[in-house]
Amino acid sequence: MKTIVLAYHNIGCIGINALLDHGYEIQAVFTHEDDPHEAVWFESVAELAAANGIPVYAPEDINHPLWVERIRNLAPDQIFSFYYRHMVGPEILAIPSQGCMNLHGSLLPRYRGRCPVNWALVNGETETGVTLHHMTPRPDDGDIVGQKQVSIHETDTALTLHHKIGTAAEGLLAALLPEILAGRAPRIPQDNAMASYFGGRRPEDGQIDWTRSAHDVRNLIRAVTRPYPGAFSFLGTRKCLFWDVAETPSVPDAPPGTILSIDPLCIACGTDAVEVRYGQEENGLYMRGTQLAQEMKLAPGMLFDGKTESVVGVRRKRHILILGVNGFIGNHLSKRLLDSGRYEVHGMDLRSDCIQDLIAHPDFHYKEGDISIMREWIEYHVRKCDIVLPLVAIATPIEYVRNPLRVFELDFEENLRIVRYCVKYKKRLIFPSTSEVYGMCADDEFDEDRSNFVLGPIHKQRWIYSCSKQMLDRVIWAYGKTQGLPFTIFRPFNWVGPKLDSLKSARIGSSRVITQFILNLVEGSPIRLVDGGLQKRCFTDYRDGVECLFKIIEDKNGQCNGQIFNIGNPDNEYSMADLADILREKFAAHPRRSQFPPDSGTECIEARTYYGDGYQDVQHRRPSIRLSQKILGWTPTVPFEQSVAETLEYFLNSVAVVETQE
Repeated sequence: MKTIVLAYHNIGCIGINALLDHGYEIQAVFTHEDDPHEAVWFESVAELAAANGIPVYAPEDINHPLWVERIRNLAPDQIFSFYYRHMVGPEILAIPSQGCMNLHGSLLPRYRGRCPVNWALVNGETETGVTLHHMTPRPDDGDIVGQKQVSIHETDTALTLHHKIGTAAEGLLAALLPEILAGRAPRIPQDNAMASYFGGRRPEDGQIDWTRSAHDVRNLIRAVTRPYPGAFSFLGTRKCLFWDVAETPSVPDAPPGTILSIDPLCIACGTDAVEVRYGQEENGLYMRGTQLAQEMKLAPGMLFDGKTESVVGVRRKRHILILGVNGFIGNHLSKRLLDSGRYEVHGMDLRSDCIQDLIAHPDFHYKEGDISIMREWIEYHVRKCDIVLPLVAIATPIEYVRNPLRVFELDFEENLRIVRYCVKYKKRLIFPSTSEVYGMCADDEFDEDRSNFVLGPIHKQRWIYSCSKQMLDRVIWAYGKTQGLPFTIFRPFNWVGPKLDSLKSARIGSSRVITQFILNLVEGSPIRLVDGGLQKRCFTDYRDGVECLFKIIEDKNGQCNGQIFNIGNPDNEYSMADLADILREKFAAHPRRSQFPPDSGTECIEARTYYGDGYQDVQHRRPSIRLSQKILGWTPTVPFEQSVAETLEYFLNSVAVVETQE
């Protein structure tokens, strides 16, 4: 069988040798030039190909028409890829009559993408493996030909695990290559519902977050220890690399990053501590932890803070562009970013009433404007900033029915332009999707990767918002997969808190339900329960939501690229009728209750009467947050009644302010 091989790394050499051992005719090998900034510890595919008299090439872009034509002229029966680092386009994939196969270093569909060995260790997995699968234009999602499992021991590092993966690859190829030649190889579709995807890793991703557990810190260290760039932290301006650590008990109440002792050198983590066995100061010598403490003149009580922001000029603040900065999420997120001291926020909105407390901050830069008009300003700031959050949207159900075309124009068309700016300038995009994309999904919990999107008929215009957001999710995903757009999508589930809408917007019906209910109480009108208020939602306190979003922006372990996160509180599930009862109870007990009209109770109303013919509702919307818990270490904590009480307090105070001004 004539074949072309795309290969790099030790696995590439193993694949080439296996093909030669089983009688395959290798017409050419395509590989990569070694990166001068990368520690090359593995065998050379180019040298192996040359030693066997095989033509070898290292194109910058294998999908260029010249290389596509050269491969087409060779007319291979099959193409094999062994740790080749570039995506192969559909033109090449269509050339061989027997298709294309890739060897991937994980048990697919888990750990698709880059650096699966390192990520498996970072995440503390106890098992991984290798998979031979058919190639498609999408990374690592083709039908599986075969797999071989590899156990991960506590003593494994990235290097030892790579060796295990290599041994497993040899065994897998020895078993499968004869079957492929004979046309008997199996073909098993992947379960996409079980898939996970991880992006590439950079040296800066090795920065240690001491608030994580000692187990997590050790996993990071063994995932990037030599020959990789290493895990590191800072003591002031001094950078220290940690090559090997062991878990050990901590001292009660010791702040994470605190040096507990120097012989042995022990450092406190969020849970327990680590004993440094081997490390070095940057540009220093590799040595035992005790000697490292002596050389760096460390002492108990000193703090590895994992960052250098406290040292002037060591690291610049990241610039983040927030469109819709005056909105509910935008104003609270801006405050969290500014409070961290690590960001400069550039924001645009039509008004600034909710961000008056931020206007004077030296790292806050506000521009009043409309995103549909200020396009040059927006493009300039996308190019200028590191991260872009386009939060502008019409997000109230009654407007979906009253103004569906305006919803489409703003929520889809204007935001698509911003997405394309991010693609053009290769900027990280953090995009606000919505829990409404799941529509009338019948799942008990809505899962980011498994749940289907179920929308109503076309004449139910209420779904134009959901559909617009869903389409943008799909476009962003496609840009990420085909053009390398760095992105994260998040889906908020019914966030509540101060500055959510306004009573003025509630008066015209253009607000979220909790604001509408509070207006009813303030004005002494009945709370109107659409279809009896039986619909359930999972309400999320704004502080919990913003903290999760902040973790996504920080992306300390480099796992957020290409991910979609639900941000909601599945424990705070209440019906609209429950919400009305809790609000009435809190309102009745409020010190200023006597200043407002009597409670007029509740009344039930049909959805058609309240929203119009184009409305359709869902009975539940409960998020799965397992992905946020696993990758971000985030779990919401604020109870619903506390959120309701504080939201009510904010709006009652706003009424008092208006009365005082009048």
